[in-house]
Amino acid sequence: MTGESELGWLPVLEAGPRPVYLKIVDALADARSSGRLQPGDRLPPQRELARLLGVDLTTVTRAFSEARRRNLIDATAGRGTFVTPGEPEEPILDLSMNIPPAPAGLNLPALIRTGVEGLLKRSSAEALLSYHPGPGSPVERAVGSSWLGEAGDRLPVDRVVVGSGAQALLTAIVLSQTREGDTIFADALTYPGLIALAEATRRKLAPVRSDGEGMRPGDLEEATRRYGARVLYLNPTLQNPTASIMPEGRRRELARMADKLELIIVEDDPYSRLLAAPPPSFLNLAPARTFHVATLAKCISPFLRTAFLAAPDPQAAERIAAAIRGTTMMAPPLMTGLACEWLRSGLAAEITAAVRAEAQARQEIARNILSKGLAATDAGLHLWYSLKSELRSAELADIARRRGLAISPAEEFAIGAELANGFRLALGATPNRERLKEGLQSLASILSGSPGSSRPKV
Repeated sequence: MTGESELGWLPVLEAGPRPVYLKIVDALADARSSGRLQPGDRLPPQRELARLLGVDLTTVTRAFSEARRRNLIDATAGRGTFVTPGEPEEPILDLSMNIPPAPAGLNLPALIRTGVEGLLKRSSAEALLSYHPGPGSPVERAVGSSWLGEAGDRLPVDRVVVGSGAQALLTAIVLSQTREGDTIFADALTYPGLIALAEATRRKLAPVRSDGEGMRPGDLEEATRRYGARVLYLNPTLQNPTASIMPEGRRRELARMADKLELIIVEDDPYSRLLAAPPPSFLNLAPARTFHVATLAKCISPFLRTAFLAAPDPQAAERIAAAIRGTTMMAPPLMTGLACEWLRSGLAAEITAAVRAEAQARQEIARNILSKGLAATDAGLHLWYSLKSELRSAELADIARRRGLAISPAEEFAIGAELANGFRLALGATPNRERLKEGLQSLASILSGSPGSSRPKV
C-alpha cells in the first residue's frame, strides 16, 4: 500500500456534539467496514492528518490510540500505521450488559472491601469455610424473609430459599416443577436467561400475546387450551427487555386467570426495588401458586451473586432445595454472609437508593438524546427502542458494533414466530454519565442516518 494521499481517503467527520477524536475513529471503522480501507493500508502520519482535518495533533493522537485499542489499526516503528486484518475487539461503549450503574456518592469497591474484612473478623471461619447445602442457613433464610416481604410483612422462613443468583433459582424451579419436553408460557420478548435455560433443560417456550398493559389473560387461557402447559413465567416490573411495568389491574386479572387454569406462576423480580412505589407482586396477589425470585445483582451489584426465593409452601421449598443440591449445591457462604450483613444493617437499602437515583439520571439522559422510539419509562437499568423502518434490529446491532457500540437486538429475546422490531439499551455498564452520553449520541447519529453513518433513517 502506498501513502494515504494516493488512497484518496480522508475522514468525513459527522456533525453533532460527539468528541472529534471519536468521530475520526467512527470514520475509520466505517471505511474499513465498507472496503474503502483494506487490511494493510497505511494511514498518513498523525501530524499530516491533523493538518488535513484542521484539528490539533493531540486529537488525532487520541483517535489513533482509541483505534488501536479497538484493533482497527496497528503501528510499526519506522514504517507507519496500518489497517489491521482482524475484527474489531470489544466495543468502545457497552450498552448491552444490564448491570447496575456505580451508585452515586458511594464507593462500592471500598464498601465491599471493608465489608468482607469485617465479616471475617466477626464470623466463625468454620461457618464461612463450610458447605451450606440446601435452602440456606436459618439466619440467611430469615434475612431473605424480611427482604422478600412487602409492607413490612415477613414470610414464614420455611418458604424461603437462598441461591447463588436468580439463574440458579430459576433453574431449580424449572427442574422441580417441569419435566423434559414440558412447555413454559412467557412473553413473546422475554429474558434471554430463560431461553437459554429452556434449551439446556430441553423444555419448550410458548409465547403469549401482550398489549400495552402486559400479557393478556384471554390469550393465556387460549394458549393453555392449545399447549396444556402448567408453568407461567412473568417479569412484570420493568420487564426485560421492554422495560414495561404491568399495572395492578392486569396483575389481578392474570392472578385470577392463573388460579382458574391452575397454573404455577414464576415471578422473576430483579428490578422492582428500582421503583419508589412498585405495584403489588404476584407473591402478594397469588401466594399459593407463585414462586417469587428476587436477586441483589440488579439493584446492588453482580458482585453479590445472592438471590432469595419465596415458594408457595414449605414442601415446594424443599423440592427447590433438592434441585439446588443437584446443580449449584449452595450459595457461596462468604458472599451470602456479606449480603445478609448489608441487608440487616440497612446498607443494602442505602446502596439500592443510590443505584435508583443514578439509574433515573441516566434514563433522563437517554430520553433527551433519543426522544423518538423510546418506550415510556423513567426508571430502571434499561429501555426499549422500537424501530419503525424495514431495517431489522440485528442489522442495526451489527452497524452499531462496527461503530464501537454494543446493543441488544430483539432477536436475543424472541420466542415464537412473531418478532417485534426493536432493541434494548442497557444504561448501567458505562463507567459514567459522560461516556453514556457519547455512546447514545453516536447511536442517535446512526438512527438519524447522519453523515458518516451511511445508513437509512429509522
